[in-house]
Amino acid sequence: MADLLKPLAPSSFSLDIDGMGELSFQSVKVPEYKPKLAGESAVVGSMKGGKSERQINSAGFEETVTFDAVCVSSPSPTSASVAMWKWFKACLPPSDGGEGKWAASKKTGSIFAYNNADEVVAQWDFQEAWPSKMSIGELDVNGKDYLKETWTIVCENCTRVM
Repeated sequence: MADLLKPLAPSSFSLDIDGMGELSFQSVKVPEYKPKLAGESAVVGSMKGGKSERQINSAGFEETVTFDAVCVSSPSPTSASVAMWKWFKACLPPSDGGEGKWAASKKTGSIFAYNNADEVVAQWDFQEAWPSKMSIGELDVNGKDYLKETWTIVCENCTRVM
């Protein structure tokens, strides 16, 4: 008998960033991998019958990977909002109001996906990461949702380990 397909539930996950404590995020977009092709789709030869031969060798992956993490905006000192802001400010250059400690502030971490039994079923580990961008939701007098912050995190290496 064939095994039953067990899809991942996108609502059960965690983002662990070393040294930042247990933080709560509403969503995390898993990093996208885009292999580069040497020569891209350039024709490298012609064959009998007018057929073209194209480059297909991989030239590796992009040097950096980015992913987005969304949290609820909160002034609580233990919130993801405050922790991410402190990390972001440490990475910003002094000319932009930051502390200029980008290299010393890089972190490692993991994104985990869980099944219904709370077991890890997928994991992505990242290294040399830093927040590169923060955007905040719209302030709206008729708004009914919590204010959300989206943090773009850049990492120099990200690997799916399970």
